[in-house]
Amino acid sequence: MTDTKTKIRPIVRAAFKCDALDYQFSRIDVEDGLLDGNNVVADVNAKYSDADILGEAENRLDICDDPYNKSDPDYIREARQLRAFINRYKGTN
Repeated sequence: MTDTKTKIRPIVRAAFKCDALDYQFSRIDVEDGLLDGNNVVADVNAKYSDADILGEAENRLDICDDPYNKSDPDYIREARQLRAFINRYKGTN
């Protein structure tokens, strides 16, 4: 349980600015029961390490880079966001 004074790590705030990661955490991980859905940002902050978040970003990037998805504008945008996120945080964990 996190209280309202818990500081959200910068990597977590940045992750929710990436559409693919926001979808992963807010939708998929909630539906899979990994997060409770009440305060997803605080849950990710408490339950996921920086390495876990980066790993998820790399997994989502693999989906974007699939040959079937490479021409879809949504996947192109998500891939751009994910690459920027990974490049920013890869050396900091």
